[in-house]
Amino acid sequence: MTFPRDEEPGPEAGAGQPTSSSQPDAFAPPERTPGVPPTGQGDLWSQDTAGPAAERDSSDNPFGGSEVTEVAGLAVATAGMVLTGGEQRRRWRRIAWELTQTLVLAVMIFLLVRAIAQNFRVEGPSMEPGLHDGQYLLVNKAVYFKLNVGNLAKFIPFIDAEDGEEKFLFHGPQRGDVIVFRYPKDPDRDFIKRVIGVPGDRVSVQDGIVYVNDVPLEEDYIADHAGRDLDSLASVECTSGDDEVIPPGNYFVLGDNRPNSSDSRSWGCVPEDYIIGKAMLSYWPLSELGGVGNRSLDLGIIKIPLP
Repeated sequence: MTFPRDEEPGPEAGAGQPTSSSQPDAFAPPERTPGVPPTGQGDLWSQDTAGPAAERDSSDNPFGGSEVTEVAGLAVATAGMVLTGGEQRRRWRRIAWELTQTLVLAVMIFLLVRAIAQNFRVEGPSMEPGLHDGQYLLVNKAVYFKLNVGNLAKFIPFIDAEDGEEKFLFHGPQRGDVIVFRYPKDPDRDFIKRVIGVPGDRVSVQDGIVYVNDVPLEEDYIADHAGRDLDSLASVECTSGDDEVIPPGNYFVLGDNRPNSSDSRSWGCVPEDYIIGKAMLSYWPLSELGGVGNRSLDLGIIKIPLP
């Protein structure tokens, strides 16, 4: 029996060995035609095996090859720009909010400081030799604060006070205090003088010597005792009844430079409501840095002795 040449068994073929055949093998991979993409679910196709035609198609395809990468990069960059813009807006909003908080806090601190202290400029020679014209002072306004304890008594049971009664938080003006106040005859002007008499005191000035309750004052801060005398408070309408004492809520003040001072000898006592505060510190010029004629630096809670 003879076989066609392509069907003859090979020299190694034997029983049970497969033989070659001209029939197509169902398990053999299909032949690839250059430039034609494969078909079928399991077929694979790449640019390397596609051939020149595929390369031309790829060059004409805006979504193929490196151009796809460029388009994707542009999309990513655009998204990044939008995100960065949002972050910038949030950052500016945060900065604006922080600035607003800072400004509000600064205003609150300013108002608080103005409520407890204020600076003033000395005008005129009425407080020589202790204070000079053009000298700048810091005035403590809190030291003479008053509380309406009558209203507090309505809410705090252990406070015993009459309705509308007021008391000083620390203390009221005392003899020897250098105070700043609104001029009773013209409240738009501020004066600075020394407290000589407090409510209930009798004050007179004879031969330049000041008497309080018939006791002469020792005033080592006075350079010249000359000046206008004062026989009694009645002459300046600063009395309480026939006793000729300083009425409640009023203070008798004098300038240290008695011959050149307009004070209670001329226009009477200073109402308590007109008092702004106690001169606490001289800060300009620097050569005058220190106390302002007071025996101590009064902070309300404590007093610091001055040299």
